[in-house]
Amino acid sequence: MATGFSVMDALNKNSKAGVDESPRARFRTKDISIFKMYRNKLNFYDLADIEELAGDILMYGLKQNLEVVFEPNEQGEYRIVAGERRWLALKHLVEQGYKDFEIATCKLTTPQDEDEEQVEIIIANAYRTKSLKDVIEEEQRLKACLERMKTDGKKIKGYDLQSGRLRDVIASMLKMSKTKIAQIESVNNNLIPEFREELNNERLTFSAAYELSGMSPEMQQEALAKYKESGELSYTEIKDMKSPQKPEQEQDAAGQQDTVSDSDTTGQQSSENSMNPPEEKKAGDDYETPHPEGITSICYSCTEYETCNVKTGTCTSCDQYKNRAEAYKTDEQRYNEEQDAIDRETKKKLREQAEEEKMNNLPSDTQENGQKVHHIKLGATFFEEVASGEKTFELRKNDRGYKKGDILEMMEFKDGKNTGRTVRVLVTYILEEFAGLEDGYCIMATSLMKEDAE
Repeated sequence: MATGFSVMDALNKNSKAGVDESPRARFRTKDISIFKMYRNKLNFYDLADIEELAGDILMYGLKQNLEVVFEPNEQGEYRIVAGERRWLALKHLVEQGYKDFEIATCKLTTPQDEDEEQVEIIIANAYRTKSLKDVIEEEQRLKACLERMKTDGKKIKGYDLQSGRLRDVIASMLKMSKTKIAQIESVNNNLIPEFREELNNERLTFSAAYELSGMSPEMQQEALAKYKESGELSYTEIKDMKSPQKPEQEQDAAGQQDTVSDSDTTGQQSSENSMNPPEEKKAGDDYETPHPEGITSICYSCTEYETCNVKTGTCTSCDQYKNRAEAYKTDEQRYNEEQDAIDRETKKKLREQAEEEKMNNLPSDTQENGQKVHHIKLGATFFEEVASGEKTFELRKNDRGYKKGDILEMMEFKDGKNTGRTVRVLVTYILEEFAGLEDGYCIMATSLMKEDAE
């Protein structure tokens, strides 16, 4: 047998060539053991939440078949084109003892080459929820595949690669707008690696990354230094960095011109005053014209102002009012406002998370004048009773080693947040391992330390 010849490869190639792949409602299916399938190296998507998906399949069954190509090798017989998460979920169920899920009905597909197979994988994942990293990589891979296919004169059913721009085809395949695809291309082509890494790890918003991609590599490095220093970089800050600023020399020159102009004017006025002495005031000369405030009609800012036949100069409310400024905003203006809102909301959530984490990691105890001070939370319901001295006991789980003579510094919490109020009590007695008390719990008698109450 000649070196490099494989009977299996030849048969597989011939079987592919004889298959009619024109679009139709019916397709070839086969029940295949999941252990005869193997992963596809072209699938770059994140395979998360497998156990959750397995639970859904266990409850409702497999709602969508897997797509495979017959390609036997040492890994198995069928390479998965679509449905790797479902395949992993089925394997998880079988490993848990649910043997009925070993056999899965699969659609048999026959991509002619690696580019066509990559395109099939991307199209199969068009509707799934994806990370920013996946979205950016799929656009990059899809564009590269389509460019090679276009150069080779190949075709994809339903798409014309030879006429028009590939961006339109990519937008259609990925179910995105052409504007969004253009933004992703800009990020792929121009964003420096350091910011690309931050974007992949979702520490940088896409809107910020897109704005950065419009800057030169040198300016991006300057922005990177600022980002490393402050730990954040918003879309608005990047826009401000990109805005052109007047050179200092121009500003200095303008300042000099203003100075000369002012001095000349002052000199002229002094000369005129010396030649023409001020006239004496006459009766009524001290009269000042009044400036009453009026009502600005909303009609002037309405989109229907030109055609409306009931507009007035004093209108303050109208059921047909449409704000002209809002209606005539460009897509870019709306996009900028949307991204600013997203950035503000993201900052707010990050601050809230940081505060929550800070409160959840309060120091458990410290030493003060030889006494151990326990920092513990106290519900707002009991704070006033403790602070007034009415409540003189605490039922707590003794996971801190409470002892007589310790100090409890209790912080008031309301709706899960620290109100800032604290009260201190002294532990005067501890009851443990008593009938009626759960294991590990104790009752502490306390005495209010009024001088430290806040």
